[in-house]
Amino acid sequence: MTWVNPQVTIHNAEIAGQTVDGTFVFPSDIIVEFETRTEEFFQSSGRTPALMSVVLDWIQDETDDDVDSSIRQELSIDVGAGIHAITLDFRGYTGSPYQWGDSGEGGTPTDATGEDLHAQMAVFDRYLQAARIDSTNPAILEVGEYSEAGRYSPLQVVPENPDVVFDSTEQSSIYDGSVTWVETLSLEESLDGAKQTLG
Repeated sequence: MTWVNPQVTIHNAEIAGQTVDGTFVFPSDIIVEFETRTEEFFQSSGRTPALMSVVLDWIQDETDDDVDSSIRQELSIDVGAGIHAITLDFRGYTGSPYQWGDSGEGGTPTDATGEDLHAQMAVFDRYLQAARIDSTNPAILEVGEYSEAGRYSPLQVVPENPDVVFDSTEQSSIYDGSVTWVETLSLEESLDGAKQTLG
């Protein structure tokens, strides 16, 4: 597929007396990092060595395989724990034509498209503060093949450590940003269904 700038849509932000959905298309100098943070099911402390020994003995008895008894090996079982995260580093600039809010037109408390860098930074920050972004109301991230035009569906995500920086000693019309988006399970449809049932 042709490269398309990543974008995130933040839903249900309460800004200036309105409930709005804002789409932010990351403008330039984009660095994308895909990360999978794994978690061990067994830890090498406490009762784990005894438990591991029991499991290994059972595997050997059931399969007749010669299981190595080295005390420096760990037993690993993937139970799906861990985190899938995408970090986006980007650069924004005054006058950027990329959509930065709910309308793509700028000039409002909910949209800073085409405006100066201070307006863009403030609007993005306001959405992050004014929306409850969690499993009941995840943001939607489109990046690379995880997009409407790609081979996988867009990702439902929550932000981790969002950061935008303007350094007046270095630049006059450019700011840098970085956000890690962590994939999350969406409970939105389940909760809506439960409300309808109770209603």
